[in-house]
Amino acid sequence: MPMNPALQLSAEAMEKKVASLHFFKEIGRHDPQQLRTLIQQSHLYSVAPGETFLKAGEQGSWMYFLMRGELLVCDPLDHSKVIGVLIPGDVFGEIAVITGHKRTLDIVAPTRIREAIVFATDFACLHPSSQHGSLTLHTKLIVYRQIVHILRWRIELYRIRFPDHTLVRVPFNLIHRSARGDTEDELQAQRDYALFLADRLQQLNVELGPIDNNVGNAVS
Repeated sequence: MPMNPALQLSAEAMEKKVASLHFFKEIGRHDPQQLRTLIQQSHLYSVAPGETFLKAGEQGSWMYFLMRGELLVCDPLDHSKVIGVLIPGDVFGEIAVITGHKRTLDIVAPTRIREAIVFATDFACLHPSSQHGSLTLHTKLIVYRQIVHILRWRIELYRIRFPDHTLVRVPFNLIHRSARGDTEDELQAQRDYALFLADRLQQLNVELGPIDNNVGNAVS
């Protein structure tokens, strides 16, 4: 994947930038050290105007968060066909990460604006495991709860646009949290549900086309 070198920021500056992202706020509030640990396993990238950041057909374990600027979701055969627009705060790339499928669209920086800044997290360190290493069970649960929320919202956008389509009739059953607190069972349930939702969203992307709402695009 062609990328510019990671930006050189101090640990404090990096933490401040990442903590501003809604996805990571709860982690920072609960345990600032866990946020620092996650940052240490991540990268910050600068995407030059006109640069292709992600290409269709690629696979990878990275999930991305746009921190500054704008990125275009493009038809891989014709970048003049803009399918959606990513704005600061948007999450992208998570469908391919969760399902293991290849990415289906190109992510390109527009030529008319300055560089875009992207925070990239290696999702491999967040995979459910009995050996949690440097990231705790609670941190992983926070991440998976966030991902489930995002995927459910994106499917809801399809439900609003295509209310009679069979693929949008997804059972949005809540995953009950144990009264005993965080559990391995909940983490596995969250992971399984995220996989189910991501697979369904991938189907919707292919059959009905991605939906651009300028707040969170169904981008794989």
